Amino acid sequence: CKKPKRKDGIEQLKSYMNAKGAPVAVWSNGSDSIILYRPYPKEFENTLFDIPKRGQEPKDVLEAKKTLLQLKKEFNFKEIIQGLEELVLADSGKDEFNEIFKLIFAKIWDEKEAQEVRKDKTVEFGQVVNPKTNIPDPELTYDRTNGLFKKACEEWPGIFRDGEDIELMKRHLQICVGRIEGVRLMGSNLRIMDDAFEYLLPTEAKKKKGQFFTPRHVVEMCVRMLNPRRNEYVMDPACGSAGFLLHAMEWCYPARDHDKREQRKFKYASKYLWGIDFETRAAKTARALMLIAGDGHTNIFGPDVSSLDPKTWYETASGQALMHGLRQNKLTMKKIPDQETLRDDDHAWAYFENLKFDVILTNPPFAGEMKDRKMLAHYELARPALKRAKDKAPKEERDVLFIERVLKMLKPGGRAAIVLPQGKFNNSSLAFIREWILKKARLLAVVGLHPNTFKPHTGTKTSVLFFQKYTKEALANIEKVKQEVAAACPDYEQEIKDLIAEHQYLPDVPDENIPEEIADLMAESFAEPEPELFDTEPGERDYELEEPQWLMAAEGNPTLEERISEAEEKRDNLRAELIRVKQKLDDLASDVEALKQQHKMEIEAITRQWEGTKRELQLHLKPIKAEHKAALKRLKDKQKIKQRTYKAEIKHLEKKIPEAEAAVKLLTNKGKLELILEDPDLIGTLKERWIAAEAAQRLDYPIFMAVSERGGKNNSGDYEYRVNEDGHLVEFPDGHPQEGQLVVDQDLVNYDLTAEDLSDASKIPDEKLGVAEAFIRFAQEQGFDFWEVE
Repeated sequence: CKKPKRKDGIEQLKSYMNAKGAPVAVWSNGSDSIILYRPYPKEFENTLFDIPKRGQEPKDVLEAKKTLLQLKKEFNFKEIIQGLEELVLADSGKDEFNEIFKLIFAKIWDEKEAQEVRKDKTVEFGQVVNPKTNIPDPELTYDRTNGLFKKACEEWPGIFRDGEDIELMKRHLQICVGRIEGVRLMGSNLRIMDDAFEYLLPTEAKKKKGQFFTPRHVVEMCVRMLNPRRNEYVMDPACGSAGFLLHAMEWCYPARDHDKREQRKFKYASKYLWGIDFETRAAKTARALMLIAGDGHTNIFGPDVSSLDPKTWYETASGQALMHGLRQNKLTMKKIPDQETLRDDDHAWAYFENLKFDVILTNPPFAGEMKDRKMLAHYELARPALKRAKDKAPKEERDVLFIERVLKMLKPGGRAAIVLPQGKFNNSSLAFIREWILKKARLLAVVGLHPNTFKPHTGTKTSVLFFQKYTKEALANIEKVKQEVAAACPDYEQEIKDLIAEHQYLPDVPDENIPEEIADLMAESFAEPEPELFDTEPGERDYELEEPQWLMAAEGNPTLEERISEAEEKRDNLRAELIRVKQKLDDLASDVEALKQQHKMEIEAITRQWEGTKRELQLHLKPIKAEHKAALKRLKDKQKIKQRTYKAEIKHLEKKIPEAEAAVKLLTNKGKLELILEDPDLIGTLKERWIAAEAAQRLDYPIFMAVSERGGKNNSGDYEYRVNEDGHLVEFPDGHPQEGQLVVDQDLVNYDLTAEDLSDASKIPDEKLGVAEAFIRFAQEQGFDFWEVE
């Protein structure tokens, strides 16, 4: 059965309170509850964090000092926020996300002070009772809460604007404080907080920017597989909620109490964990979750700091801090001179293009294209886009650029995991991306995620790519093998010429007669990119269309013969137009020449008939020649505009005709083969691919492949949990890092296995292996240096 709707229940409860005159009442739907407090004769302006005990008044609950130990550790923050929305936030007229975050930061700072400074561990965040009226006072509550927020801003600058205040109406703030004051945020369940923060992100932002929080079991899988160590620098260049960083911290440096968290913060998190995010909400979320985990946010950079463009780092205080941090920790491949002030962004790419991180874990936003030509010029993977654009504005998908950026942020031997749309792995038109990766790094694993992984926000099929950047020694070895096999490379240029010659009297070269490697290049170079499929609603499309279906022409579309005829007609018309315009330009020159000849003949006729002296002839011809010169100038002046117009038309047509000729060729296999012959780069690509394939066979690097069959979510995007033999939901046991939490039903990670258990994965029974643990066994068998058997 469905849970009762919160809003309807609250309104009904208010009516009961009015009827009965009750000052306190509780609404619950079985998993969440709200305690309403109405200090008569006022309206419903308050909530309580606890029910008054026998003999207590509401004011006793409000006035009682609370310590950290009294705050609830088990709560559902998402449901708290939903309750606040229905009580006040929906009608507040303010940015819900920003205002909730102000309260979160104020409360975290208060808890931090209670833990570290106040001897009795009391907390100050809460409703303030007016001693004269004995009821909560919105003015006093606002002043105290806003004061805590100001202190939080001083402690953690750069998160909010300088001088920013809480903007909620004071009576609205009081209700919000009443709902939050009884829970303990620091050290709370990170997955539950994650869900709450993701809920706060506007749906519009999720769809437009492709910003979806990565489920915790996906994050844990990536961390386990790459096994970051305590002395390794970890980066997430699109850190969002900092999930990868938090899990890396838990993996490297588990901490169950305050003292250990403090030790971890100073020894590990503040030095080795780095995150960047351009988007304001994402940067705030990352900082908040790092603080909730109790480990600071020293190296979280943003907003308005783009991982893809180091030039943006010069424009903000956070970007400046990032640059100075990279220099201080010697994380740039190029040494930055001591006298460099990092104020001239012309040096951005020279200093910060290539970095030295050990591990990169990231789920970059899928949506959006980058169109800055100057920035794209720094990306090898953007070259095809720049070439296609010619003199138009280029554009390249954001996630494609992230692939290259991640590789360049890694030091040689560094390793990475990146979540990408499935199309990046199997679209034929994107083969150049896969080839580029394989030139730079060893592919370790590809894990296909379940289609429900990122629902309800998107049903895009995704995979996680794992790779390790080659060292100089590895690249030298690969180059040696390539040189050994290069001599046997086929002469593709001659093969294509022969293929065309064999079919010169036929309309086209049949597909089956074209060698596979040449056909693949044709598909990549000349076909439109295949569309990536998106589920706008869960369950709307649970399969991927086969290629022939989406390529099939709709009824009424022109046939291939008609398209060829139309393209040839367009080409011929352009050629004819070029001849016509050139003739017009020639005609202008002819008109000038004709006038000169006319003048010449006129002078000659006068000279022949002249009976006087030569001197008299010269005097007679002088004004006539002057008039001829003036007439010639008038004609040329008159022609100037036409000349400019005709020359511009000729230039335009000379540019369009090759495009039209190529358009004709693109309609047939024979034409595409001719285009390959005309482009030395494409012939070179065929040779490079053959050599790379032969070298790969000799090197014989195996790749771990897996597909998730249980993604942890249903078609609606709700989490699915494990049940035991009795049908009861399974919780993590006492002492487990996720103690008391429900166990998500997924196959990526076996949380029962610890890092110690995985030191020799060969001893683990097959039935206990999740995808992560199966990879670890594979890595140990292959002798990967980051997962050696201890």
